[in-house]
Amino acid sequence: MKQSRLITSLLLLLCSLQITAGDSIFVQQSHESKYDMRIRRYRKHWAGLIPTQFVIQNAGNMGLLSAGLGWNYGSRRQWETDLMVGFIPKHQSTRTKMTMTLKENYIPWSITPRADFNKQKLLSVEPLTASLYINTVYGDEFWKNQPNRYPDKYYEFMSTKFRLNVALGQRITMNIPEKLRVRHSRVSLFYEVSTCDLYIRAMFQDSSVKLKDIIGLSLGIKLQTL
Repeated sequence: MKQSRLITSLLLLLCSLQITAGDSIFVQQSHESKYDMRIRRYRKHWAGLIPTQFVIQNAGNMGLLSAGLGWNYGSRRQWETDLMVGFIPKHQSTRTKMTMTLKENYIPWSITPRADFNKQKLLSVEPLTASLYINTVYGDEFWKNQPNRYPDKYYEFMSTKFRLNVALGQRITMNIPEKLRVRHSRVSLFYEVSTCDLYIRAMFQDSSVKLKDIIGLSLGIKLQTL
């Protein structure tokens, strides 16, 4: 009899503790202080600065080879911002040169085939990507303002220090199954056809310059980390 009473008392005590704990959790969640809200927003904003992808690309008017970090965002992650550093071999010049590129990509839509592995989509195709980017070359040979050796306003509004580029391309993305993921969740292979403001200007000024003369092919790989 004493044992049954003891067991009953313990059960009632446990129930009361659970109810109290549940009430305390509810109160803490529903009465979040302004300080806690500010800290949560603060951490969320700084977390948005963590890069979500790694990019390697050749050519594209940004050097022989460029590599850097990127961020994707939007409701469908259709926007991307990449910051890359590249190099130009010296060839006939006196030294190798470094480049830096800030690139914005837009992916209007993505197509996912039916094939899957354990109900996980392994492949997706982006039939169109559009890019706008600006890059610069480090070196005294490149100028921001037109030197005196050129006729007045010959390079008006343009310089050899910064180049504005546009590109269109396509990509194919392979989704790594969750059980096989180590560092990356997706791998994308892409190509782009690009040109820059200086080439476009030359085509309009000289009728002998054709569209095929001002565009170039670029290949790259993108590794999704988050």
